[in-house]
Formats: sequence, C-alpha cells, structure tokens
Amino acid sequence: MASKRWFAIVGLLAAAFFLLALPLQAQKIRLSDSQLKELDRFIHQQMKVDKIPGLSIGYYQGDFFWAKGYGYADLENKTPAHARSAYRLASNTKSMTAVAILQLAEKGKLKLDDEIHKYVPYFPWKNWPITIRQLLGHLGGISHYKDYDVEGHIKEHKYTRDALAIFANFDLVAEPGTRYNYSSYGYNLLGAIVEGASGMSFGDYLRRHLWEPLDMNDTRMDDPFDLIPNRVRGYQLVFGEIKNSEFVDISSRFAAGGTRSTVPDLLKYAEGLANARVLTQKSLDEMETSMAIRSGYFVDYGMGWRIEPVNGHFMAYHTGGQPETRTLLVRFPTLNFAFALAYNLEGANLHIYGHRLYQLLMDEAWNIPVYTGNRIHDALYLAVWNTFNYGMAEFDRFRNRKLKDTDKLKAAFAYFNAATQPDSLRSSYRRFLKRIRDGRHPIADEAFVRVGAYMTQQLLAAKGARHLEKYHKNGALPFFKDYIELYRSGAAIPETYRFSAALEKWIKEFSAEWEKVWTPALRRLHIAVYEDLDGILRHLQKQFAGRKIYPNYLADFGDAVFDLLLQNETEKALNVAQKLAKLYPKTAHPHLFRAMAFAIQQDSTALLQELKQARKASFGQSAVSARSLARYARQFFRWNRLDEAELLLRVALKLYPRSGALWDTLGQIQLERSRRAFKKALRYSPTMEHPWKMLKKIK
Repeated sequence: MASKRWFAIVGLLAAAFFLLALPLQAQKIRLSDSQLKELDRFIHQQMKVDKIPGLSIGYYQGDFFWAKGYGYADLENKTPAHARSAYRLASNTKSMTAVAILQLAEKGKLKLDDEIHKYVPYFPWKNWPITIRQLLGHLGGISHYKDYDVEGHIKEHKYTRDALAIFANFDLVAEPGTRYNYSSYGYNLLGAIVEGASGMSFGDYLRRHLWEPLDMNDTRMDDPFDLIPNRVRGYQLVFGEIKNSEFVDISSRFAAGGTRSTVPDLLKYAEGLANARVLTQKSLDEMETSMAIRSGYFVDYGMGWRIEPVNGHFMAYHTGGQPETRTLLVRFPTLNFAFALAYNLEGANLHIYGHRLYQLLMDEAWNIPVYTGNRIHDALYLAVWNTFNYGMAEFDRFRNRKLKDTDKLKAAFAYFNAATQPDSLRSSYRRFLKRIRDGRHPIADEAFVRVGAYMTQQLLAAKGARHLEKYHKNGALPFFKDYIELYRSGAAIPETYRFSAALEKWIKEFSAEWEKVWTPALRRLHIAVYEDLDGILRHLQKQFAGRKIYPNYLADFGDAVFDLLLQNETEKALNVAQKLAKLYPKTAHPHLFRAMAFAIQQDSTALLQELKQARKASFGQSAVSARSLARYARQFFRWNRLDEAELLLRVALKLYPRSGALWDTLGQIQLERSRRAFKKALRYSPTMEHPWKMLKKIK
C-alpha cells in the first residue's frame, strides 16, 4: 500500500514538473481597449511619417484572431484598406516553398541531401554539386540579382524554365556550404524541384497541399490578368512624392516571391505551422533550426525562416519587399502566437510597426541594447546577453536538446568562464572578444547556448514557468543574478555549472544598477518624431544619471532626428543630438546626427568637423563608415534632398576618397541632376534633339 502511495506521489511530482516545463500557451495575449487606441494612434502617425498609403496588420494567439486595415488600398479611388486587403507577399513566399519541399521529403519523394539535378536535370551543372538542403538555407552559392535594373523590371510572364533561364548561366558566388548568400534565385530552383518531385505545377501544389488544408482561401499565385478580390494598388516614393508602382510581372520570382495573400491568411498559415497541421513536428524542428556554414558559424536562417530570438523567446520570421509591397510575418511557435503586416508602399520602416505591436501585446521592449561606455563591460554584457537570449530560446523551443550530453555541458561552462574573465579581456581584448562572439556558434560547440539552456532548466524547476516571464521583460542580468543566488542558496547545482568569482561580482554590481534603471515606463517607451522628444530626453537624463549601464536608444533617436530634418526642424534636431551626446558620451552617433543637420544647413566645414569627431569616437564608429554615409546620402536623395545628399557625399569623400559606394551614389545624384536639366531643356525648347537623345540614354 505504501509502495502504491509512493508511486502516486512520484507520478504527481513528475506531472507537476511536466506542467511547469510547458510553455505558457494558455496565457492570453490580447490588446486591451486602451492599447488598441494607442496602436491606432501610433499607426496613423507613423504611416503619415512614412507616407504609406495603406496598411493591414494583425495577430493571433491560440484560437483568437485580430486584424485591421488602415489608410487606402487604392489612393486614386479612395478605397479603404481593411483586414482582408490582398498584398503581394514577396519573399514571405519562401517559407511556403520550404514547407512544400519538407512535405515532399516526408512523403519520400525527395531527400534534402539530394543533388538538385536529380529533379531539375535541365539546370546547368556548376563547379560543385548543390544540394536541396543548401538551397533552403541560402548556402548553395546561387547568385542573387546581378543586374536589378534588368532583372527587377520584367514585364512578361515567365514559366518555370523561363524563370530559371534568367540566372542559369551565372557562376556560383562561392562553393556550396561555405558562405551564406541570400538568393531568390535559389528559391526559384526549389520551386522547380517541387515541380520535378511532385509532378504538379508549383502553384497547384501549394494550393492543394498548403493553402486549402489551412483554409487560406485568399492566397494565390499573383497574376496581373486575374480578377483578385481586394487587390491593393502598389505605390512608390519618387523624391518624396507618392507615385504608382511600376508594373512588374512577378512570375519570374514564382517560388521566391510570386504569391499574393492577406494578413488573416498569413495568420492562418502561422497557426497551422504552430499546430503541426501541414508538417510533422520533426520537420518543423528542422525547418526552424539555423543552418551553419562549414567554418562553424550559424547564419541565423533555417529553411525559409530567419531564426533570431527575442528576449529569450524563440522566434522565426521573414520579411518581403518588391514592387508594390512590403510584408512581415513573425512567429512565436511555443506561444502559439504570431503577428503579420503588409503595406502597399515600396520601402519605409517595416519593422517599427511589428515591434510596436509586440511591445503593446507583450509588455516587452524588443531586444533593447545597452550602453556602458566601457568596452570590457560591453563584452561581458554581450556574453551574458547571448547566453540568456539564445540559451533561453533554445530551451523554449527544444527543451533539453542541448543538455543530454553532460560532458559537453561541463565544457560549455568552462568555455564561458574562460571567455568572461575581466582580466583576460583587459590583457587580450580582441582575442577574448572573439571567443565571446563565437560562444553561441558551432565553432565553440554552442557553449553559450548550452549554458543558457541549463540555467533556464534550473530556474524553471526552482521558480516555475510564471517566474520565467519576468526574464523576458527584464532581461539577461536578472536571469544571471537569480541563477547565481539559486546555487548560492544551496541548490544541487554542481561546481562545474557555476561561474567565476569575477563574473559573479560583475553580475551583482550590474544587475543592481539595471534594477534601478529598467522601469516599466522604459519598457513601454516609444521614441518617434511625433512624441515629446524633449520630455523623453529629460526623463532619460534623470533616470540614467550616475548609472553604469542603461538602455541604448540611439537607433530610435536617429530615426527621429532624420524625420526632424526632413521636416526642416534643424535646430530641434541639433538640440536632440546635443542632449544625446551627454546621455551617450564617447559614441559616434550624436556627431553623425549633427553632421546630417549641418548637411541640411549646407555648412560643409561643420559637417566635416563632426564626421571627424565621429570617427574618433570610442563606440559606434561603424555608423560613419563609408557605406553607412552613402546610405544616409541615398536617404536624402530618396526624399528629394539632392543638395544635402551631394554635400554629405563630397565631404565624406574627403575622409574616404577611395570608396566606391560614395562615388557611385554621387554619380546617381549627378545623373538625376542631368536628367532634370535635359527635361527642363525640352520644356522650354521642345524641338531640341540633343536633350531628347540624352534622356533616352539616361533612361
């Protein structure tokens, strides 16, 4: 009898631990009425800044679905956008292609390590064999677009062989498996493999085996001649003005970006994957595991999905961009939660809409970076953050997959402790920073991932699943602090799974600092040009005064400063930059912001001085690299600020006289000036032949 009672108790304890180990799928992720109002306010204001005509956005969690449209699906006819507006998906098609490949593998119609010519015998042989698996992870060496001026403007319909013929004779960019090279053409090859293995057209296969099973009734291959319900019109910004998009027949991108759908259908798709309705869990796990190149580094891309954690949550996502559209689908499979959005403008700030929705739904900031002003502290925080973010996400998605081999786990803790010695960083910074950066990758046997997953397992057993939610909100330092306190309190955690005294001391000091600075108000903070920037900066200055670590909002303020400059609020932009220089000393960004303001004011002397100061900064020098400055110049150019763009480039060329990116961008600006001059010549003298000939050449 006692034996039966004992087994019953053991069974109850096992069941309780199992329940604790389950992700919080039962929790409800919902927008309250006040949050919906805040989301509406944000979207209306941000769309105005970005000049987006129409946008649809939504999310699902469990059996709850919500979606809404904003603005216009058709500006000329004032047709409102709504939840079921139909947008081109662009590269969000790629994951559907990956699903088709994995389904065929499950049915035994192909193997992922098969060579591609088994299914596409008419594709030319290259220097090395290419496998299906390599194509799925963009590791096949297939080129992306080579001449987008030609390849990106195709007007006629392309069948599969026509689409492959575009790149069939391109050389490989690298030996397969050795380099990540994002390639839409590689996914077109996968579409041809679907056809070769299934005996069906790509579109028919997806309709029968993916869209119909998931009731995705508004999803189809895009066809300009079909009557498509709720089709949106696409737009582009041409020198700051909304224009209709150029017509491009996207059949040439059929398996890489040739579909059209709605936000609700994207959410049905995400829900169907989360519940393994079109793939087995084994295939889903394989699809949602990042691939690695031969040298031992993850590429953060699985099969049709980018794989990056958010605050310790496992996440798979993809973006899409092509003529007429931008799209985003973000999935959190363990939470049975996803959000999606699409809008009918080429370009603009795609991620800000998703990040704001996530912030409101989850009460979490999106992977917020920190500022310490000290490179040793930055390196230690990077180690702690990667261990928390990637390790917790690993456990979130795959549970104890990395914990079964105790020898590897012991080696992982040894690697972590060796890499995070402050004295070692001081004496050999570059070598130990590399070890820290390598720590999450296969080259280091994923040491940081193993350590973080083990920490999650122990904290889960000791504190329960509800407590883990606090780490998603508050970050890596409380996660480490609680784990150290756990083994200090007598928990049965072996010595080999503990940290060095030096790191313990650092964690204690910096977690105490973080607890004082990371408030719910900052967790919910949104920075944008239409917010009270002066009030936000005053609050941050007060909150961060005397602290050794605090959130780094330079990227958010950078977007706001640029928007101020576009609104000719130069003095306000300079004021923001001045306050940021005090808030984030030793960083390049405030100097860069001032430099852009001086470009607006056409002050070349002050512009050059600020860029020189930025290059001398201790942190963030990449923000003023030649490529970065060329990108800022192109932004000015896009908004019809040719004088500002040209001045920025000419000053930047004094610092980087051999930069091809700077010279190329300057050439584009001068070409546009010539085009405008010749058009003006024809306007005043329409019979002149030379400007007409020159315009034909320029076009």
